[in-house]
Amino acid sequence: MYNGREADGRESLIRVLDRRELFEPLEAMINSLLARYGLYPYMAGVDDTATTADALLYELHRPLDYDNDVVLHRVQADIYRRILDGESIILSAPTSFGKSLVLDAVAASGRFENIAVVVPTLALIDETRKRLSRLRDTYKVITHPSQTLDERNILVMTQERLLDVAELPRLDLFMIDEFYKLDSRNEENRPVLLNHALHRLMTHSRAFYMAGPNVRDLAAALPAQFTATFTSTDFKTVVSNLRVMPKPARGDEIAALVEVCRELEGPTLIFCSSPEKTRKVAEALLTAGLGDQSPEMAPVATWVAEEYHPDWLVARALTNGVGIHHARLPRWLGQYTVGAFNSGILQFFVCTSTMIEGVNTSAKNVVVFDHKIKNRNIDYFTYSNIAGRSGRMRQHFVGEVIVFREPPAEELPIVDVPVYNQASDTPLSLLIQLSDEELTEESKRRLEGMLANATLPLAVLRESRGIDPERQLALAREIARMAPSEAVLLAWNGYPTWEELLACCQLIVTHLRPIRGRENGVSSARQLTFRLRLAQTTQGDVRQLVNNELSGTSSTTRDDPDAAVEEVLGFLRQWVGFDMPRLLSCLQRVVNHVLPQRGIARRANYSPYVAACESMFLPAHVALLDEFGMPPSLVDKLRPHLPPAGSGIDAVLAEIRRLDVKSLQLDQTEQSLFDELRRTI
Repeated sequence: MYNGREADGRESLIRVLDRRELFEPLEAMINSLLARYGLYPYMAGVDDTATTADALLYELHRPLDYDNDVVLHRVQADIYRRILDGESIILSAPTSFGKSLVLDAVAASGRFENIAVVVPTLALIDETRKRLSRLRDTYKVITHPSQTLDERNILVMTQERLLDVAELPRLDLFMIDEFYKLDSRNEENRPVLLNHALHRLMTHSRAFYMAGPNVRDLAAALPAQFTATFTSTDFKTVVSNLRVMPKPARGDEIAALVEVCRELEGPTLIFCSSPEKTRKVAEALLTAGLGDQSPEMAPVATWVAEEYHPDWLVARALTNGVGIHHARLPRWLGQYTVGAFNSGILQFFVCTSTMIEGVNTSAKNVVVFDHKIKNRNIDYFTYSNIAGRSGRMRQHFVGEVIVFREPPAEELPIVDVPVYNQASDTPLSLLIQLSDEELTEESKRRLEGMLANATLPLAVLRESRGIDPERQLALAREIARMAPSEAVLLAWNGYPTWEELLACCQLIVTHLRPIRGRENGVSSARQLTFRLRLAQTTQGDVRQLVNNELSGTSSTTRDDPDAAVEEVLGFLRQWVGFDMPRLLSCLQRVVNHVLPQRGIARRANYSPYVAACESMFLPAHVALLDEFGMPPSLVDKLRPHLPPAGSGIDAVLAEIRRLDVKSLQLDQTEQSLFDELRRTI
């Protein structure tokens, strides 16, 4: 191994670790090789079998003020020390590298007073919050912009939430996890907001740490005042075997998958292209009798059946050792399913691309069943992120990756950072957030052309972050042309009537959020209005909404409980909880600027309705505690003991810490969930 390439030698050594029991007489030699290759976390019996030099190296790779059993590998330790020394690092490393552990160890050192961590999903907020909760005696971990700052804070937020923080503290360090999402070439809205968040963080922090997988380089130079080192490494702590299966005949794909799964041992993750495909795969696994009975999951499956629908496949799958995960699931259920898979209760985990954005799993096997996402072939970067989920440090040294076609050609991306690169196609919604001094000459000309005859001032356009300013201007022009009787319908306060909401939805889908086909149950402004009104009148009760979906004469999900549940959940999550709050807020700003110019004195105030949308019209605290892993039925038991509706997150969490558990009369599963929440807040 010493004569080969470093990576080859390390891989061979990891394969030895997979059969370590066969090499027990050679433990001293194995420890020496582990030290040679920088795999210090895998050294065992150091006091008895390691040389003095190797034992010293082992101890030198312990992070400061962290758990005694945590030792960093060589490259982790290098990144860790450089961050502690104040260096800014941009790290590209394999999935198994342990990028998050570096952040945790840096925070545990106590050298930084305020840290911000930007993650791409709410699921990652929860995972990161739980990891960092161990530091709650040193830091306040803040996950929502409404929370108050303490003396020492770690902010863990998505880019949207970070931008909603009224005033950031002076930061000593910020981290952007999955930094490749800065590139806006494949998606516009969220990368624009991430770039805006990066721009804001750069003005508040002395140093940064960006981490992500499988990136060749950054396309843009960072500001001169920030000297950063781009570090790309192939240092892996697990290895994988690749099996390319024969391409099955058309129509036999799922049968071929089932046969592969029969042969696999250990926890298996199956990647699918869509929620609909996860259902087909999970149903096939259950029909084939794969997956072990999971009595531990019975109470949760009962909750799922009662809360959503008794025939929803997700509930039946859970009791038979099969987990399903995609973006439409309630957050508490997604978190619980990941936890059950990682703890070995579930044998199969059927998921979409939601699981390749940094959430950690303990899969030994990864089956790439689909090779497309949204009708586009996955590229090597995405394939590597999926395949990189096979194997888990200290659990599965050698993973298995099974594919049904040859992997894409190896080509790693160069990540564009449009806030600094400012190419000719950089979104205008990003450029308007920058000062004149930060704009290139070309960017200035583009903005000047747009603003030459603008009907809205720059300040109004800037407030609606991430929304195309040209769309906002077109919206303003239409409102300026509307008949007074139509325009006055936009100037409502509190909660809208049917006519008022329809008027808003028509403008939204025409200008701000065009609908392509059918998106999460919506294909028109009238349908959006109808579904919003129904969600409001039912207080977001999924079971009622599903029953309505199943009984509707024109419903595309009639007599299909799986499709009905997931369409309702998708509508609530995407349209109600995410899209409508920001779109209505944008519309309100435009309305309140244009109507006074037309002599209409009434002002719009959508804030109460926007707040109700953000909580998906659910009763008090349900949406909030869903994010913290609490199912609705458990929140119902907690509600009498919690502060009234409208109380801040800090007040709710403080009361949960004080609750007398015995008075709650929780069953065993509820008790477990409640204890987990209290342990991590």
